[in-house]
Amino acid sequence: MRSRTYAAAVIAAAAGGVIAAAARSGRRPVDLDTKVALVTGGSRGLGLLMARELGTRGCRVVVCARDAAELDRAVADLDGRGVQAHGLRCDLRDPAETEEVVRSARARFGRLDIVVNNAGIIQVGPQETQEEEHFREAMETMFWAPLRIARAALPELRANRGHLVNITSIGGKVSPPHLLPYACAKFAAVALSEGLDAEAAAHGVRVTTVVPGLMRTGSHRRAVFAGVPEREYTWFALAASLPLVSMDGEKAARRIIDAVARGRRYVVLTPMARAAMAVHGLLPSFTQTMLSTVDRMLPGPGANTIQSGLEAGAPGKHPLLRPFTVLNDRASRRFNQLPADSAPSNR
Repeated sequence: MRSRTYAAAVIAAAAGGVIAAAARSGRRPVDLDTKVALVTGGSRGLGLLMARELGTRGCRVVVCARDAAELDRAVADLDGRGVQAHGLRCDLRDPAETEEVVRSARARFGRLDIVVNNAGIIQVGPQETQEEEHFREAMETMFWAPLRIARAALPELRANRGHLVNITSIGGKVSPPHLLPYACAKFAAVALSEGLDAEAAAHGVRVTTVVPGLMRTGSHRRAVFAGVPEREYTWFALAASLPLVSMDGEKAARRIIDAVARGRRYVVLTPMARAAMAVHGLLPSFTQTMLSTVDRMLPGPGANTIQSGLEAGAPGKHPLLRPFTVLNDRASRRFNQLPADSAPSNR
């Protein structure tokens, strides 16, 4: 009898959650004009695109990144679009710098309403090529830094009934081969975001967990490839570029900021990501079998060379690949993924 009562309570709670979620998703967007947003990893790729989108909706935007020259270009890009923007150079792997970023962002515009944890790194290669330091770097960048940023920002977000956005990944739901440090950190990021959401709502803070699939943001040029870099680059660049598999970066940024405006708690960005989550949830053994099959088709460790995507994907190395990656190659030029001496002005 108790089990029936418990089951009925669970079903009732689930139904209530569905109704509440539907009501929430139907809300009219909140006006973001005059809000102040901090975007980590905001100098290029998805971070820059979200900063642009926030700016077009009237937000004043603070972007932070490690590379000063890259950051200057991003701020110039935002200024040129009429966005009130400020850049902060920092290394989010340093706890002291992480806390200082939040203080400086608040001091710049006098308040803080939206914080987007977006900074990340991608290391591609067989697990034999990944040292413990690679896992540590991934965790520092994509778990510890978001945790520190969130904890430093939450008092201000509570005071302003603000919004915390955590960019996770389908790699935080299904762990693919040759992306193990990334997936481990993103799994932790998903747990962090969901747990913060459960606890922060009582204090008036909205938390959005974003689960992107593959996106055309030009990130293949800034990933790090180990083992046989040119072969690893080939499969990764192809997967991240094909229209039926990947999502346009600007569309992804609009979807994310729409979710912020509507106060949504969870956003899965691509049909393939939703399908992968559903299949893995229902048939985990089948998913693991499929991933093992994929792994057999990927390169071995080779001589364990390490190269950035700028080196592994240098012009002339992949003439047969270029027609299939043209959209993402254009994205890398438009979204500040290339060094200044090889990147034309955004257009």
